[in-house]
Amino acid sequence: MPFYNFQVRTPTHVMLTQGAELPDSTAARVEAAKRIGELLTEHAHQLWVDEDWQIDVTDQRGLILYVIYVTANRSPATTARGR
Repeated sequence: MPFYNFQVRTPTHVMLTQGAELPDSTAARVEAAKRIGELLTEHAHQLWVDEDWQIDVTDQRGLILYVIYVTANRSPATTARGR
């Protein structure tokens, strides 16, 4: 079974890479979506600090296969009020 790595990056740091054996690249894409969802649930407050997150899915050779980007932006209505 192929091995895939999942690495989360923010502007302030790169989190440790975690890997998994999965049946194929479709399963790796689904796993990446689940992992970023779990991170958003568990660390939602941090998203507003870093504002840009990404998760890279690589194969066992380190070739990037997929990337998910998550970006949080404040609208002018909230920044004008200092929120």
